[in-house]
Amino acid sequence: MKLINDFYHIVASDESGEKSVYKVKLNAVHDIYSVHFPGNPVTPGVCLVQMATEILEQKFDKRLVLSTAVNIKFKRLVAPTDEPSFVFSKLVMEDDLLKALISIEDEQGQFVKMSLQFKTID
Repeated sequence: MKLINDFYHIVASDESGEKSVYKVKLNAVHDIYSVHFPGNPVTPGVCLVQMATEILEQKFDKRLVLSTAVNIKFKRLVAPTDEPSFVFSKLVMEDDLLKALISIEDEQGQFVKMSLQFKTID
């Protein structure tokens, strides 16, 4: 299930330099937040991974499937009122494998740090 343009929207992007940065706005009234967790909504980790996947699919114009989550560290909770930025600092494409170092952050610091590997689908 795609989350882009429903659960979140990309509001800004910067492709300059060695990093790609995508700022997103979360849909605070989305059904996901009514169950995760009522009264104290938190963005599910699986949604953050899916969002990173969708942003990379858009960036490379390729369909991707997560093949390996090398490392995922959750440092702070992402609330629906946050406007996090997805920072892609190392992107390496080798044949049909994309390796990505991703940081989800805002002005106060890092929410999540991920090292993921994706297979491309034709």
